[in-house]
Amino acid sequence: MELEIYGMKIESKVTSRFAHNVVISRVVNRANESREAFFEMELPKTAFITNFSMTLDGVTYVGAVKEKEVAQQQYQQAVSRGQTAGLVKASGRKMEKFKVSVNIGPTKKVTFELTYEELLKRNLGKYEMNIRVKPQQLVKHFQIDVHVFEPQGIAFLNVDAKFLTNNLTSIVKKTLTGTKAHVSFKPTLEQQHKCPDCHETILDGDFIIKYDVNRDLSAGSVQVVNGYFVHHFAPANLARIPKIVIFVIDHSGSMSGTKMRQTNEALVKILDDMGTEDHFAINIFDDISETWGNAIFQATPSNVTAAKTFVRGISARGGSV
Repeated sequence: MELEIYGMKIESKVTSRFAHNVVISRVVNRANESREAFFEMELPKTAFITNFSMTLDGVTYVGAVKEKEVAQQQYQQAVSRGQTAGLVKASGRKMEKFKVSVNIGPTKKVTFELTYEELLKRNLGKYEMNIRVKPQQLVKHFQIDVHVFEPQGIAFLNVDAKFLTNNLTSIVKKTLTGTKAHVSFKPTLEQQHKCPDCHETILDGDFIIKYDVNRDLSAGSVQVVNGYFVHHFAPANLARIPKIVIFVIDHSGSMSGTKMRQTNEALVKILDDMGTEDHFAINIFDDISETWGNAIFQATPSNVTAAKTFVRGISARGGSV
């Protein structure tokens, strides 16, 4: 391979749910002529880049981080002049891709360094951090290092990735001691092979860390640093609030096939999740509207069963105006 990534390190430091991530990629041109080296990294859409630099021939060039609209205009101008520039673009629903390239001479090396930060959000009782791992080639020195510090104490911490085979799972090192946790992943060149006789890498996907902090029955946790404060509040024992839900379902001809079937299945599932203290009504429409039972019903087992029978019988017909 003429352009070889001989080193890649992803280091993350999480403090009080705030992640500071540094990605370092080292590339060498093994060819006898100049080649264009690319650096690509996919980031969560909730993350923001705080620094980017590249070191070539002993000189470090620091990038200027701009707002998207300004960056788009300056990127096009830089490319038209043959200058090096990078741009963040959407990559799926949850990720964005940062990509930059530079021309490097024969046998020369370049080091890319990207820093991005992210406030982790709690979902379904867990804080989750996704690190997109996609070197697209075997890397001699590859490493992920994650340090987590939570003053409240860490209740649990789990690590997962789709590319973690039994062989790779065993080399994920995890330590958890009260308020601190450390995760290390450092596969050898041989362990990165997708198959014994090929040169493709198995490292392709999200390296996911999920954790939660210890909680008590107080009003949460307040932390003060450098004159700023943050209040973390996630009560676990709030009483369920009764709901009145009006379902409005389009069953016109445009809903025929998969759309109608998925709507029926979703509505049945939602009805199953309702509590007896909830109330609901179902309104369907095409060119005319119709309310099931002409009333709002309490979500008793018998009413839910009758509603599910009605919902399963809804089919697409007519048109809507």
